Amino acid sequence: MAVIDSIRVYRGVYAGFALAMSEASQGVHFESLPSSDELAGQAFRLAKELIESDARAAVPDAQQELAGVLVCLALIEHEGRTEELTPDALRDGLSGLWALLGGRWSPGESAPVPG
Repeated sequence: MAVIDSIRVYRGVYAGFALAMSEASQGVHFESLPSSDELAGQAFRLAKELIESDARAAVPDAQQELAGVLVCLALIEHEGRTEELTPDALRDGLSGLWALLGGRWSPGESAPVPG
């Protein structure tokens, strides 16, 4: 189970909000989403589960931050619903991106998800 750097993950989550807000005029309707505090908490929890499910002892800090960004964007696109955003689904969706970025970013075998 990988260790979480909460600051990096939250920084990624709020970077995801900033990115989504810059596109708000093109289809993101924040008024129909849960509160920003609730979304941030959900995004952090999902990113944490994703990172903890990585079998590596340490996930690079930059990857944790980027995971926070991407999980936040996915959560916003799913209108705050988390049913489809499981660690397995997120890992599958991100695996191509991690491969593109290089071997250091590729997750190891999946560890059991805590909880």
